[in-house]
Amino acid sequence: MLWLAEAQGTPSAVIHGLGVALIGSRILHAYGLGRSGGYSIGRFYGTAGTWLVMIILSALLLWRGVA
Repeated sequence: MLWLAEAQGTPSAVIHGLGVALIGSRILHAYGLGRSGGYSIGRFYGTAGTWLVMIILSALLLWRGVA
């Protein structure tokens, strides 16, 4: 989705910000998963951050595709 957003002409600052947030969320998720097999704060916020970035990118792509 990041590549599609870039191909549609989204400003590079937005692309970089979402990319950093996505990588940070994935690292946080992996850290939380490595600490314990069950529930952990890192795993929760890592998953939530990943989903948030995906939702933002989906909305951005839909908005740029319609506009």
